[in-house]
Amino acid sequence: MTTRSFSRRFLAPFAALAFALLVGRITDQTTGQPLEGLRVSAVGPTRSSVRTDADGRYVLRNLHPGRYTIVVRGKGVPTVRAALRLTDRTLKRNFVVCNVALDYSCANPPQRR
Repeated sequence: MTTRSFSRRFLAPFAALAFALLVGRITDQTTGQPLEGLRVSAVGPTRSSVRTDADGRYVLRNLHPGRYTIVVRGKGVPTVRAALRLTDRTLKRNFVVCNVALDYSCANPPQRR
């Protein structure tokens, strides 16, 4: 068996196992500073969650392509949700959130009339 026929016969099925990568940064709405320690979760065909690093960055790896709800939550910030469709590529999605500890106006948003 040649290398080429081996590749076609045995490795081709694994080529269909494509994964998406979701990367981004979460910053404070008021100061623009990165927010560390927030939980970023992907809920869809694959479930995954990570915490943001000191620079507010996150990386969700090995996500199967499809529709996802991305949830950002943590102490002092309101929960943020976003609907995304991931393909077998890298998608960059940044979030800007209101840090209640720094800006009390986001804790009690104005009521609609």
